[in-house]
Amino acid sequence: MAAQKDNETEWKRIQTKTFTRWCNEHLKVQHIEIEDLSTAFCDGVKLIILLEVLSGKSIGKYNKVPKRPVQKMENVSKALEFIMKAEKIKLVNIGTGDIVTPNLKLILGLVWTLILHYQISHGFQIDGSNSPRHGGHSGHSAKQALLDYIRDKLPNKTIKNLTTDWNDGILIASLVDAHAPGLCTEAEAMDPENALENASLAMTLAQDWLGIAQLLEPQDMVNPKVDELSMMTYLSQFLDAKLKPGAPLKPRVDPTNVVVYGPGVEENGFEGVPEKAVFTVDITGAGSGAVSAHCTGPNGPVTVDIEDNHDQTYTCTYIPQGPGVHTINVQFNSKPVKDSPFKVNISAGFDASKVKVTGPGLLGGCVREPLNLIIDSGGAGQGSMNIVIDGPEATTTTDTLDDGTNSLVIVASEVGECSVQVEYGGQPVPGSPFLIPVCDPSRVRVLGAGAKGEGVILGELAEVLVDMTDSGVGLLEVGVTLPNGKLETLKMTPADQPNVLKGSYRPSAPGVYKVNVQLAKAHVLSSRVHVAQRVHISGSKVAYVDVDNIIDVHAADGDMGAEFQFKGRPGLKGVDCNFERKSADHKIVHYTPHHVGTLLVTVQCSGTALQHEVRCLDPSKVAVSEGICSAIAEMQQTFVVDTSLAGPGKVDIQITDPTGRPLHAYVVDSEDASGVYSVTYTPPAITTPLSAPPICKVEISFEGKAIQNSPFEVQVSSPGNVKGYGTGLEKAIAMEPISFTVDASQAGDGALNLTIEGPEECNIDCKANGDHIYCVSYVPPLAGTYSVNIKFADVHIPGSPFLVACSRAPPDASKCHAVMEADNQAIMVDAKNAGGTGALEVGVWGAQVPARYVTVEHNGDYTFNVSYEIPEPGETEISIKWHGQHIKGSPFKVVTE
Repeated sequence: MAAQKDNETEWKRIQTKTFTRWCNEHLKVQHIEIEDLSTAFCDGVKLIILLEVLSGKSIGKYNKVPKRPVQKMENVSKALEFIMKAEKIKLVNIGTGDIVTPNLKLILGLVWTLILHYQISHGFQIDGSNSPRHGGHSGHSAKQALLDYIRDKLPNKTIKNLTTDWNDGILIASLVDAHAPGLCTEAEAMDPENALENASLAMTLAQDWLGIAQLLEPQDMVNPKVDELSMMTYLSQFLDAKLKPGAPLKPRVDPTNVVVYGPGVEENGFEGVPEKAVFTVDITGAGSGAVSAHCTGPNGPVTVDIEDNHDQTYTCTYIPQGPGVHTINVQFNSKPVKDSPFKVNISAGFDASKVKVTGPGLLGGCVREPLNLIIDSGGAGQGSMNIVIDGPEATTTTDTLDDGTNSLVIVASEVGECSVQVEYGGQPVPGSPFLIPVCDPSRVRVLGAGAKGEGVILGELAEVLVDMTDSGVGLLEVGVTLPNGKLETLKMTPADQPNVLKGSYRPSAPGVYKVNVQLAKAHVLSSRVHVAQRVHISGSKVAYVDVDNIIDVHAADGDMGAEFQFKGRPGLKGVDCNFERKSADHKIVHYTPHHVGTLLVTVQCSGTALQHEVRCLDPSKVAVSEGICSAIAEMQQTFVVDTSLAGPGKVDIQITDPTGRPLHAYVVDSEDASGVYSVTYTPPAITTPLSAPPICKVEISFEGKAIQNSPFEVQVSSPGNVKGYGTGLEKAIAMEPISFTVDASQAGDGALNLTIEGPEECNIDCKANGDHIYCVSYVPPLAGTYSVNIKFADVHIPGSPFLVACSRAPPDASKCHAVMEADNQAIMVDAKNAGGTGALEVGVWGAQVPARYVTVEHNGDYTFNVSYEIPEPGETEISIKWHGQHIKGSPFKVVTE
């Protein structure tokens, strides 16, 4: 208990002294000084003066020389009220009596509240509740904000608190030097055993050159029982501190800012022993000081020559003793620089020209298959191996084999050319870079009659084409096994097309010729080509109705005949035929079909029956729906192409927009594949201003032939470019003409359609002003809401339908019409065209009892039925007014018998 009481007494002593000094620091502008904080505020005068100095505001009248207790109470009360109401500072557990009859602990709390509000919180933009406001350290208290500020200033220091971490005086010295670099350079070399000396030097420099008052004495700062609030009060002064002119700033020396670079300090800086090793020391940003360097080699010390370049850099040179590790120590002002000592490994000499790269992988290979290489550096000396592979994406694996050689396995996942660069000791080895082709045999295309077996004729050249456009290049091998079992290798030469090779063979005997194609030793194609006696038929697989079509027949002279049969249509005739002899072994069959369908042609020649199947087509029978001729911009358009009557062929559709750019067309065949296609596309928005009518072009071909009327020109309309404007689309008055304008000048071709829906039908008058601009007028017969529908190309324009509020015209009683019934007991009043909102007034006078009753019935359309009964004979006047004015004929005179 005694130790706890001593601790409390100690912090209270330090805090009282610090808070007293803080008050005096602010009261000195009024030449006032506090000696005893516990009694200084008991009459309220010094407290009021302190508040006026801190706030810069006047509290108002108060008792400047209070003598009676009540006057002192009034002063203190006024001060506390000013704190809470005018300054909006929250006070807790302190009242007037705690100051007049002093309670030191509560007075210390009051002063801390003032310090927190006017000094600490103001600096960090924190409100009185310790919650940060804008601009401060979000989410932290005043203590945390101050800690964060100091940590930002001293990023290389570990700061856990605002009390004991400061007892050795080094932190305050470091903070002074961080705030004014060069003011307290001794901070880095301070001895923590000299705590009071350290703190005194730093706090004196802070007071003299930063204007930071010694609210806390150095001996209190180094006291293990130093009060946290006192430390916060002192340290928070650094927030607004400014360096005074003439401060004795000393250059800072920081060896950690020295940069050392160059091969002479790199870990693997040399392959082989160099004549000399060089490195550079750059002291820019480290201050002024001496540079020294020492080297120790495998056999002992090595001299390092240092040359000043006079630009804050130094060139250092040493001669290595031989292979082995050399240790380089670099110091700045007798302190090691960053990363020192440097260890440099110097290897023995090497000869990259003696490295050999071999293996089957050098010839190339296939994707996803290993390319195997062997790298032999035996006899090349000691050096580092570096392998760089460029080209298609690939994985590599390296391994050291039992014989000391290195294996390199490359597996490429894409077609291309792998560039393998091999360096030894930083030098390229012979043959590097190695260019290795990688191919994909599955993507080779083998073409030509000699491979496919189509139309190969005995005794004539049969061509084989190999297209490697997509597969990539590689070792290509093409062979033909003859009917007698002999293998013939084809010589492949470049064809007219890039990446295509061609070769040929000449069948000399009938039989089966086996064609085999390999790329990079991988199988590509094995085909069997049957070569018969010299009889052959060829021709297009497509024929056109009512057009001369031909079939080539290669056979010896002899009788020739031909039969034609439409598949699935037995007995159907309709093919004209004749024969033409071109040479002794070449004839031509001319035939003209008159029907669509699949036609089987059988040619009898030299005792051999040859068959040829063709599809007979009639592009003129392709039909297109009417919807192809017009379209709406930015709206999906669909039309139908019917090829069901044109024969078994394929349709191709190409669509371009008004600028000539292609549009994507979705072509879908009918579910029963009957040749009826649905075509969907979307024209783009029309660019304005229009320079020409916007037209899309639709080209339709059937088996390569354009159909009738193709290409089709499609007029594109853009309702979105039509503008409607004018009063007639906003508001109207019943029975008065109103108009609006429709501007379709930028919408292309299209029909304008106008309708108005509302309480009653309206007549519309539309006049064209030229250039597709229209003036539209109408007369709404009744008040109410009218819907004005404007469509262009049968699509609403932007804003349509427009809702127009129609009101009645101002009242005009002269336009009311009244008709009296034959029995003089009722009058019908028509106010449809009289404007106003229905204020009909009816008055009766004249007889002793003018009327037993008068009723007015509104029919809902501004017509009224006025009924009355006059019980007494005589003359009666009936007054009818519309909005206070007599209608035509009023007052009406009625004579009752």
